[in-house]
Amino acid sequence: MSADSTATVTFVVTGLERIFGAGRLVALASVEIDLEGVVILVQGVQVIRQRGHITTQAPRFRNPKTGAWTPAVILPDELGMAIAGELHQMLERQPGRIALPDLIATPIEALLDESIAEG
Repeated sequence: MSADSTATVTFVVTGLERIFGAGRLVALASVEIDLEGVVILVQGVQVIRQRGHITTQAPRFRNPKTGAWTPAVILPDELGMAIAGELHQMLERQPGRIALPDLIATPIEALLDESIAEG
């Protein structure tokens, strides 16, 4: 595929679980991403409370050499924003929902620098 071509990408949230009593973690999600017929299941998408807002992060792993938490997947901003927006809308509709002003759509990988700094 050339650099100027486009591809059809869709996603479906296959699971969203509210988490209580786990610090900043608000929810965990699973998302199926379909890249023109190739389906990838991303599990462990994190919805976290950060500085008074709710943000979305890719699943992370601890780098064995540096000890820093690193995203396990990096998505294009458009796709990350769409997934974050959908997760936040779904959380808003659930019982015990999070107040709407707290919800912001953040690219799923936007917290990479912060997570490395916190590591």
